[in-house]
Amino acid sequence: MSLTLSSITISTFSNGLSTLVHILQKAEEYAASQGLDANAEYINARLIDDMLPLTFQVQNVTNTVRKTLTRSQGKADEPWEDGEKTFADLYARIEKARQVIKEADAAAIDAKADETVDLALGPTTVKIVSRYSVLNQGIPNFFFHLNTAYAILRSKGVPVGKRDYIGSFLA
Repeated sequence: MSLTLSSITISTFSNGLSTLVHILQKAEEYAASQGLDANAEYINARLIDDMLPLTFQVQNVTNTVRKTLTRSQGKADEPWEDGEKTFADLYARIEKARQVIKEADAAAIDAKADETVDLALGPTTVKIVSRYSVLNQGIPNFFFHLNTAYAILRSKGVPVGKRDYIGSFLA
């Protein structure tokens, strides 16, 4: 079996979302064990003042899934509202992203892998081959925000480690 753009993308995003759910659950469990409210303690937590909070990181993990998969299939992107304020809201958003993955058309992703797509980078849109959009922007951006969410929780004392982060990818 050869690697395809769809198999790389779909498995990476699926496994990463499982990691995200796992570390969020560990945060809730830890908060409960310490008599803390996870929503109050972690939702707006940041690594540093000028960095955006945990909610933003989860939003961007899921936005990256949505944007990358819709773009790579040649579909129009329909933005989601960014209004999450609780862990329950974050889990619901992750489920929406999982649904995008379930509905992804692997054949369309692979058929369009060498076609040019529009990639929005802030106020600029660039033309790029779909496979490079996925491999050089989508997946790195996904991991950046996933890792930042992990680091925020770790910095707040949540007992997560490498196994918690990488476990979903090895299962």
